[in-house]
Amino acid sequence: MADTGQHDHYEHYEGGSPEAERLVFERLARDLMRVQLKNKEASGSAHPQRAFHAKAVLGLENARLRFLDDLPAPLRVGFAQPGAEYPALLRLSNASGIPQHDAAGDLRGAAVRVEVSAEESHDLLATNFPVSHARDAREFVAFAKAMAGAGNPLQKAFGLLVKLPLAVGLTAANRMRRNVRAATRHKVDSLAQETYWSRGAILWGEAGPVRYQLRPAPGAPPAPKADHADPGYLRRELAQRLTAGDIAFELCVQRFVDERRTPIENGAVEWKENVAAVVPVAVLTLPAQDIDSAEARSAARRVEELAFNPWYTTDEFRPLGNLNRARKVAYEAGSAHRLGLRFMTVEPRRNVVLGVPVRAVFRLVNRFVPWH
Repeated sequence: MADTGQHDHYEHYEGGSPEAERLVFERLARDLMRVQLKNKEASGSAHPQRAFHAKAVLGLENARLRFLDDLPAPLRVGFAQPGAEYPALLRLSNASGIPQHDAAGDLRGAAVRVEVSAEESHDLLATNFPVSHARDAREFVAFAKAMAGAGNPLQKAFGLLVKLPLAVGLTAANRMRRNVRAATRHKVDSLAQETYWSRGAILWGEAGPVRYQLRPAPGAPPAPKADHADPGYLRRELAQRLTAGDIAFELCVQRFVDERRTPIENGAVEWKENVAAVVPVAVLTLPAQDIDSAEARSAARRVEELAFNPWYTTDEFRPLGNLNRARKVAYEAGSAHRLGLRFMTVEPRRNVVLGVPVRAVFRLVNRFVPWH
């Protein structure tokens, strides 16, 4: 796993230090675990699911990532070398924390694990909209809390129009709603035809920060008209496509230019292509196969049990920025919660109410009494 102790000159920590910021992120991680519980109740699931991207559309263990033979010299870092090829795992999903109909307004996600060796792997996570609705982790968790358990349009509207402004203020809530509306009004007919953006930056060795994207490779056949009445039409379309042939995505990067036009800490700002050129570096291939075979379904179940995390990488490719730093804590807590490795329950209301004066008393007394 990546070391967080280097390359701090690209980043600005909340509270002025990694230690102070870590305390904030731990509180936010606990909030996300409560979101998991609310979504579990709303979906009727027996166990907590992923806080986001709960519904898998496709899971494969036999993808391949191959770097281009003419990979630009500055981008030849670590496992990224001309012609190098690695096995990869892939999970494509809908973004909601509550499994729902494929036609519901939602974002879509891609999670790729590149397996370099028994000791080294790299997780690449991306979503089919170029920016996050949230500037930072506080906004991201506030949005998740506002939408937790919202399983119908009325509950979603209440979360967006009432809960979210109360949490982040009217200006931020309006900007977040605009981003969400722009992202979710897009109708998706095929996940093979979508472009997926990292939205946050990662380090690329001496080349510095980059954002990456997965986009359909040239020559991919268009998607047929989707049957939006089918709640699982996205999987069926992929099944038909993979029966006919391979699916390929280009892995591309955009390099950091400056903090104003390509910010590291603000995930809600797009890195424009006319500022930071999109450079293809590799091709991700999903080989033709029958994803409904017993073998493929077993592979999909194994992929579903995995915990993807952008921090599953090396120091040369460490994630950067507030949102990515928060993901380190949140993803570890959320995956442990989902896999039954960490217990979380709802705190009784009486504890919440009584805890306020009790904590105030202890803060006062602690000024005069050396509790250690």
